[in-house]
Amino acid sequence: MVFIDTDILSIFAKIQRLPLLFAVFDQDVLNIATAVENEITIGVSKGLPFANALVELQAKGKLQTHHPITVDEEFMLSLPHTLGAGERESMAICKRLDALFASNERRVMHHCETSGIRCTNLDQILRAFWELKILAASDVRKVITEIETKDSLKFRSTATIFK
Repeated sequence: MVFIDTDILSIFAKIQRLPLLFAVFDQDVLNIATAVENEITIGVSKGLPFANALVELQAKGKLQTHHPITVDEEFMLSLPHTLGAGERESMAICKRLDALFASNERRVMHHCETSGIRCTNLDQILRAFWELKILAASDVRKVITEIETKDSLKFRSTATIFK
């Protein structure tokens, strides 16, 4: 089971490559926490085009929402409030379900590691594209260029992706 944070979803929606997430995780359905769903809804209300693609995935049953339960809420209280609601909620649900969490925030990775939550980030996802032969290395480089252009995310280095 894989949970995806808003940052990863929005990156792949902006470059119109959401199917790659399903391929890399070998999943028919990806999961989000309620707070992530709320962030998507806010994106729709603000007229952000990428958010509509995520709503379409939900309508098709390809993006499923999970609601936190009491044990999740208790764990969330132990997490720093500097983390976003979607991050805290996703981490708590992933801890309970022993699910993988995909986020592109370093501080999320740190807190996942210290809390025993399996976590992956954008660099690891991009690396997996060519390691799993989903994309050739040259195509991964094109995806990186698309991300930098359409999401204004700048990669400090791609060394960890292509090492």
